[in-house]
Parts: sequence; C-alpha cells; structure tokens
Amino acid sequence: MPCVFGLSDRTCRRKCYTQPNYMSITRTILRPVAWAAGSNARRQRRRFLSALANPAETQQMLLRQMLSEFADTDFGRDHNFSAISSYEEFTKAVPIRSYEDLSPYMDKILAGNKKALLPDDDKLLMFAMTSATTGKAKYIPVSQRFLRDIRSGWNVFGISALQDHSSAWLRHILQITSSVCEQLSPTSLPCGAISGLLAKTQKRIVRRMYPAPSGCPEIADAETRFYTLLRYAAVKDVAIITTANPSSTIKLIETGQSHTERLIRDIADGTFNPPGSLDGTAATFHPPKAMPALARRIDQAVARDGRLLPGHLWNLSFLANWTGGTLKLYLPRLRDLFGDVPIRDIGLVASEGRFSLPLVDNSPAGPAEITANFLEFIPADQRSSANPGVLRVDELQLGGEYFIIFSNRTGLWRYDLDDRIRVVDHMGPSPVIEFLSRGLH
Repeated sequence: MPCVFGLSDRTCRRKCYTQPNYMSITRTILRPVAWAAGSNARRQRRRFLSALANPAETQQMLLRQMLSEFADTDFGRDHNFSAISSYEEFTKAVPIRSYEDLSPYMDKILAGNKKALLPDDDKLLMFAMTSATTGKAKYIPVSQRFLRDIRSGWNVFGISALQDHSSAWLRHILQITSSVCEQLSPTSLPCGAISGLLAKTQKRIVRRMYPAPSGCPEIADAETRFYTLLRYAAVKDVAIITTANPSSTIKLIETGQSHTERLIRDIADGTFNPPGSLDGTAATFHPPKAMPALARRIDQAVARDGRLLPGHLWNLSFLANWTGGTLKLYLPRLRDLFGDVPIRDIGLVASEGRFSLPLVDNSPAGPAEITANFLEFIPADQRSSANPGVLRVDELQLGGEYFIIFSNRTGLWRYDLDDRIRVVDHMGPSPVIEFLSRGLH
C-alpha cells in the first residue's frame, strides 16, 4: 500500500511524522536564545581545534595547571606536587596506578574527606559508578570542575554534529540515560550515572528539547522505562536519539513494537498506560494531549509495513551512540530499524572522563581529548612488561595500538584506564583514535 502522504516507500520510512505548526512557532521564539547558547559551544569548538594543532604545548600547560590546582590535596602533598616542575619529575613522583592502588584515597573521599583527592574550592557533586576488575563497583569522584570539562567536551561534540546536520537545530533530543542516583554514599551524595547528572543540570534551553519527563531514568522496570520514553517522545518532533550503548536505542524501538497497539491507543486518547509499574521514581507523569490524527497515521504506516518503525514517528537527523569495539555488532540491527539515518559515534566516554571526540559520521574514531586530560600511552605489545615504555600524545604512530593512561580533574593521576585504542589518523600532530577493547583482548 502506498504511503498515506504520497511519499515513496524509502522516504516514508523517514517522513511519516508531520510536525505540528506550534513547533515552528516555538522555534521562532527560541532561536535568538539558542543562538546565544550555541555561541559558547562554538567558542569551545574553536579552542579544541586550535589545541589539536599544538598537542605538546596544550598538554604541558594542562599538566602544570592541574598540578597547581591539586597541590594541597592529600594525594598532591603525598606526591610533592608543589615541587614538580617537569614531566620527568611528574613520572618519577607518581607511578602508574589502578583503582585498587588508589583505594586508600577512595575510601577517604567516600567517607567525607573530600581533600583526599580534590581541592577545597572544587565542589564534590556525586560519584559515578562503574564496574571494576574485582567485580566490585568503582566510585569516581565527580566535581564541579570535572563536570565543566565533561560538559565542554559534549558541547564540542554537539555543535559539531549540529553544524553537519542543520535539520536537527531546535528540534527535540531523545536522550536515554541511567539514573544519577542508584544509591547514596556514606555522606548521602548520589552514586550513579554521570549522564543522569548532565541531563539534570543541562541549560534550560536544552532541557526544553528533551521530550520525556526527567523522572524516566529512575523507573526500575526496564520495559516500562522504555515505553515511557517512547510514549512521550512519539508526539514530539524528535531529531536526535542519543545514548551510549546502541542496544538501548534498539530496545526503545523493540518496546514500541511489542506494545504498538497500546502506544497508538495512548496517543489517540491522550492517556499513559505503561505495561508495568512506575516504581522507583517519585515523578508525576502527566500524559500528552490526545492526538487522534497522528495515531491514525501511525496505525496506517504500521499496517503497511507490518511493524512499527522509527520513521513512522520521526524524521530523524542522526543517531548518537557508540559504534566501535564489539558494539559494531549492533549496527546491522540499527540499520534494519533506522535505514540510512546517519550515526555519530559519541567517542571514548567513560565514568572517568571523555578521551576522544568524533567529528564525523559513521566512524568510531575521533581526535584525542587533550584539553581535559593529560594523556599517556603504553604500546599494546608492552602491556605485560614490568617496565613498559610510556609515550605522550604527540609521539603516537599511525596504526599503533596503545593503552590509555590519564590524569584529570577526577583526582585520578596516571590512572590505568585499561582501554585499548588504535591510531587511525592524525589531525595535524594530534592522533585520531578509535576504541578497540577493554583489556588485552
């Protein structure tokens, strides 16, 4: 059956959703504010690109600045930061460390002694939780300054993607995040996902672009959480779906496919009837208004194609998620659901920081993030050596594989991330890297 809008089958997969007129009015009102907010992101992008032209100088200045900032922390005093004046002195004073090696400092900061790892004038906001090699959770300090660095990286990523996909400008962003508070620290600070904190503390102009209620990440039942995201986003002009793991994007659409009739009925009636309990969140969910015409269009598109597809709901500009390492195995399923929608890899991002910044579509590679991390690298073939060689960011070879060692404003110094990367290109003298794996294999 032909598309109800008279479009070709290929186009229909992308354009079955018709944007309400009020959205154009909203964009007109918000455009001056958005342009001002975007100006800061454009400045940050220019600074980042400028830094790539001088990686050695950028890294030297960053190391000097961080040593000064952290000199009066317990870690800084124990390692005599105030007396360090060169990279060589830094490496002699601070050995390469694992999380387990840092456990005495971690125990102190979790117990409330912020100065174990962070300066007095830097506010501790939360602990980002991630898995450790021992199986126990790692707790990474997230401070105001570290959050600033992370947000700057996301700003550079976002403005670069928007410049390449202008159709996404001032349209909705469906962000799939985890909860900022999965548990509380002994001093009642949230412990969870830094992505949740970023979403909660985003600029108001950006938060207006999020279609789903802020309480969604706290919903305990996964199927109900994904249905809730989809129910609220289905009636908005979504341009971008962003998350870390592409399996979450796939799960979002597959949840809609499992509950298509329920979704269409909710859209038509202006109701919200999730498939499970909303336990875990204290948020109040007010359903969007009834949109029977949209529900009919979606129903007709589903009848034609035999299943619910993203193109029945939105005209997407791009997806943003990981595509490298083993996660490339999800790409065929993403293409099956989303067709030729471009994919922008979000880069090597972990609880400990952002380490690359992809600037083009359909590639997991991006220049190393040298403005927020002091980076060192161990050649992969020396990983098991008792005394491996350590290289700086401007010493990496094209095609070389390395393990990342970093120092940044989490208070982690010469920290072994255990992530293996490959250098696939250079932007000037700066390496363009892609994630390969965690550990040797």
